[in-house]
Amino acid sequence: MKKYLTSAVVALGLGSMLFAAAIHTEEAEAAPDAVAAIILSSSMPGTGEWYNAGFSGGFPLVECILGEICPCVRLASIIDAAAGRTDDGLRFDFWSSPN
Repeated sequence: MKKYLTSAVVALGLGSMLFAAAIHTEEAEAAPDAVAAIILSSSMPGTGEWYNAGFSGGFPLVECILGEICPCVRLASIIDAAAGRTDDGLRFDFWSSPN
């Protein structure tokens, strides 16, 4: 009996989580998470802005490569991702904050 009750509770919990995820999908796409963008840009430069743009366009390969070589490009990518920017151009003006 415990197995059936436990299975029912687990199934109900998973079902409610899937239902909640299905309802809030449009809201999640409309407002990207700033923390996720910062984490993505700190691990691979350029991917935070790509995440903010909804993963539209191509993968920012040049910015990833340059960000691994030059820490200033990585820092600029993190700042742009935190500000919610979605452009795919490189910012070489490291000493000023983004608009």
